[in-house]
Amino acid sequence: MQRYFLITFISWSMAIQSHAQRPVDPYAELGVTIGYSYYIGDINPDTHFGERKKLAFGAMYRYNMTQRHALRFQLMRMELEAFDSDNTQADLVNRNLNFRTDLTEASVILEINFYDYRLGRIGQGFTPYIFGGLAYFNFNPESELDGNYFELIPLGTEGQGSANGPKPYKKGQVAIPIGLGVKAGFSDRLALNIEWGIRRTFTDYLDDVSGFYADPDLIRQQSGDLGRTLADRTIVPVGPGGVNTGMQRGDPETRDYYIYTGLILTVRLGKDSNGCWR
Repeated sequence: MQRYFLITFISWSMAIQSHAQRPVDPYAELGVTIGYSYYIGDINPDTHFGERKKLAFGAMYRYNMTQRHALRFQLMRMELEAFDSDNTQADLVNRNLNFRTDLTEASVILEINFYDYRLGRIGQGFTPYIFGGLAYFNFNPESELDGNYFELIPLGTEGQGSANGPKPYKKGQVAIPIGLGVKAGFSDRLALNIEWGIRRTFTDYLDDVSGFYADPDLIRQQSGDLGRTLADRTIVPVGPGGVNTGMQRGDPETRDYYIYTGLILTVRLGKDSNGCWR
């Protein structure tokens, strides 16, 4: 992942240097996107494109600054979900946690085209591209118990907000989207993109799992029996005396990721500088 960020940074630098060397004839597009989303984190450590991917959709505005560079403003709505029961590692299955969350994302993204690209111009209507940017997202994890879902933030499942526990985490967070895609125009006004992008967040609580098991009596005092039940759902307790207090619940050294793969259909706005569609 660090190499991916480095490659993106180098590409941005090259794009800035070459910006003045290419003719500027900007135009804008409006578009919609539909695809699916999934998450990588403590409950799903390494499975991409698994069974828990969910439908996602959004809208975007793209401003093509040059034939190689475009700035995109995007609004997305997606759902993330994971269950320990889907894992193959025995310790994760025994932990027995699950979560889901609706997620809303607003982002600003810079696209770097590999080839000169201009919608409606012969020989310049196709290119692979990479992208990177900044996103703000809002989420609210829930957990399933006996067919019902319960919000997890108010329960403080790892002792958040207690005297010796971690600070409560916020629903609003920042992420860095990076990825790649292919775009192609199929008329003077319409274009289609296929895109894969990963969002590196700065939180480890997309799934409400990060650190260590808190004292169950403390959880019960703060959020009742429901909080106590959802905080520790291990099938067979692994701590001494059948109590998991202080045992590792997640990996606090990592951060969570979410991924979106989808199609983008755009329509061009306005006309070329000569007043005609090309």
